Amino acid sequence: MKKLLISLLLIFCIGCTFTFLNETNINISAKSTKETIMIDAGHGGYDVGAESFYGDYEKDINLEIALLVGKQLKSYGYNVVYTRTSDSVSWPSSNKKDLQARCDLAKKKNADLFVSIHLNSSEYEANGYEIYCDFNNKNTLKVSNSILKQLDQFDYSTNRGLLDTNETPLYVVKNNKVDAILIEAGFISDDSDLYYLKNYTKNIATAIAKGIKKSLN
Repeated sequence: MKKLLISLLLIFCIGCTFTFLNETNINISAKSTKETIMIDAGHGGYDVGAESFYGDYEKDINLEIALLVGKQLKSYGYNVVYTRTSDSVSWPSSNKKDLQARCDLAKKKNADLFVSIHLNSSEYEANGYEIYCDFNNKNTLKVSNSILKQLDQFDYSTNRGLLDTNETPLYVVKNNKVDAILIEAGFISDDSDLYYLKNYTKNIATAIAKGIKKSLN
């Protein structure tokens, strides 16, 4: 009787072990199937982008936002890759080659979504955030609308809406082999936008990451 009880106990323990390992494998598999998102910090290196009245470079603010977006997305379980993680760039100092290199990286890394982060600038009075996407692409439309809704939560500037890249072609969106959007997070030329971009960068990054997550779930 004692041997029988021991045998039954061993069978139970082995069964529990296999169940645990199986559940663990399922969880790991589920996590590994998360989308790969490429975060592109616009400009960089030789190209400073737009410049504020106070000497702030767009490329630096873009990078700060991009890294924070990536960090947040990683915490959600997404696979995150970047076009750049510092001010150094690996492509030639040529605008077209620069933009094509970013598109090529998205394809090389098998990205499911390419998110380019930029800031606007104007010599006239203007502020707000907007997103460029292909209006014929349901996926990027969904992502873009979701991000705008999250940015609206912080009420830091004007929602300028979506712009169709079929009407206003942007290289990294129009020539990308993967779903792509370009976010203009605010106007570096506007004092109010600039203040928020520099001092509440994490809020903007969180809104972008949450918008992506909600649209992909």
